[in-house]
Amino acid sequence: MSLVSFLTILGMGIATYITRASGYFIASRFDMTPRFKAALAGVPVAIIISILGPELAKGGTAEFISAGIVIVLAYRKFGLLVCLGVGIVSINIFRNLL
Repeated sequence: MSLVSFLTILGMGIATYITRASGYFIASRFDMTPRFKAALAGVPVAIIISILGPELAKGGTAEFISAGIVIVLAYRKFGLLVCLGVGIVSINIFRNLL
């Protein structure tokens, strides 16, 4: 891995951490109702769907099969990292096989 790639990944990680930490810091200053907490809990799912939805819509057979596998794993309460890892591996396998 080149130094530029490493520094880019490190920078993105730091930016992500700062964004999340500042969000928790700001949110701790306010009283949140249960309804507002529930709305915030749904935000990550909405972001993931808005990113992956168009990719899946223009995808082919490999994408649909991989998405189905990940949906089954998520429904069965496997962790995010397991679902992400299986999704990455399965899409690469199916793209090469199909």
